[in-house]
Amino acid sequence: MQTGLHFEHGQVYTYVIEGSRASEKEPLTYESSWTDYMSEILKDGADGVFGIVIDQLNPIAVKEAQELSAQLGGEGTVRLYTKEKAIVGMVRFQRNDLRRGNTAVFDYSEEQFAYYDVREKSGKIIVEKQDYTQMMEQANSKNDKDRLFSEIIRKVFARGVTSTVYLCGIGFEGEWFQQATRILCRGRRVFMGNHLFACGAAYLAGQESGFEAENACLITENMTVCQIGLTLYHHGRDVFYPLLPEGRAWFEAKGEMEIFVSGITKLIFELRTKEGRKTASVCMPLSGIKKNKDFVYKLKIQGEYISSERCRIKITDEGFGSLRPSSHQVWQQVIRLERSESHE
Repeated sequence: MQTGLHFEHGQVYTYVIEGSRASEKEPLTYESSWTDYMSEILKDGADGVFGIVIDQLNPIAVKEAQELSAQLGGEGTVRLYTKEKAIVGMVRFQRNDLRRGNTAVFDYSEEQFAYYDVREKSGKIIVEKQDYTQMMEQANSKNDKDRLFSEIIRKVFARGVTSTVYLCGIGFEGEWFQQATRILCRGRRVFMGNHLFACGAAYLAGQESGFEAENACLITENMTVCQIGLTLYHHGRDVFYPLLPEGRAWFEAKGEMEIFVSGITKLIFELRTKEGRKTASVCMPLSGIKKNKDFVYKLKIQGEYISSERCRIKITDEGFGSLRPSSHQVWQQVIRLERSESHE
C-alpha cells in the first residue's frame, strides 16, 4: 500500500494507492507536528510506504523521516518530497502526455499563490515554479481576484501549449473565478482538488528506485542552480561528468567520484545548465601535488551543497595502491553560485 500525506497549515490531505485502486481521504486537522501525526498512525498499525509533502523541507525533516523509517523497519519507508517532486509523481500517475502539451498547476494556499509549469525537454521533466503571491494580494474584492487571476493565466500561457490544468488549494474555494474559468477551459482539460500533492507523493513512494523523480529538473528558490562537474578525457574524447546535479533540493544534492591524474596541479570544475551549456569555470589548486606525468594520484572528489547557492568541494589524496600510499592530504573549496547562471 502506498500512502501520500500532504501537511499544510494544520490540515493533512491523504491519498492511498492499493493495487489498481486509488482513493482520497477526507482532510483532517492536526495540531502537533507532522512527525507526531505519523507516529500516531504508525502506532495504530498503518503499514506500507509513505510519501510526505510538508511546507518546510530541510535537513532536520529528512533526519526525522529516516527515524520514522527505522520504526517501520525499512530504509526509505517514509520519504519526503517537495511540492515540485510531488507534481512529477502526479503527472506520471495521471499519465499526462507532456509531448502533447504542458501541464499547469496553480496552488492557492493561505500564504501563497504559486504557478508550476510542467514540461518535457530531451526526455526530462522540467518543473518550474513562479510566485504570484504579491500580485494576488492586490485584490480587494472577488472581481479583483478574478481579473488578476485572468491576467496571470494569459501571461503564463503565452509561451508554449498547455493542455492540462490543475487548481489546488483552499484559495480556490467559492465561485469567484468566473472570467478566469472561461480562459482556462479554452481547449484544455481543467481539474480542481486539494489532494494533488498527496497523490503524487503516494505514487512516488511506491517507486523502488525513485527514478520518476530523479529524471526531473526542478527550478525553485530551494533547488540547486546548476550542474557542477569535470570534463575528463575518456576513450579518445572529452566527456563531462557531473558531480552535483541541477534541480534537486540543495540538502539532498551530494556526489562523489574517483579519478586518476598525473602531471597536473589543479582541477577545473565547470558549471553547466540543464541543457549542458557551460556558464562558468572554477579553478581549484592542488598545492603539494607533484607536476610529474610519471607520478599518478588517485583522488576522491566529494561535493555537497551547504545552501541553495553554495557548495563545498572536498578532494582527498587516496594514494596509488601499493606503489604509493595515501598522503592523506585534503583540499577543500566553497563555490558560490548565482541563480541567474542556471537560466537561459
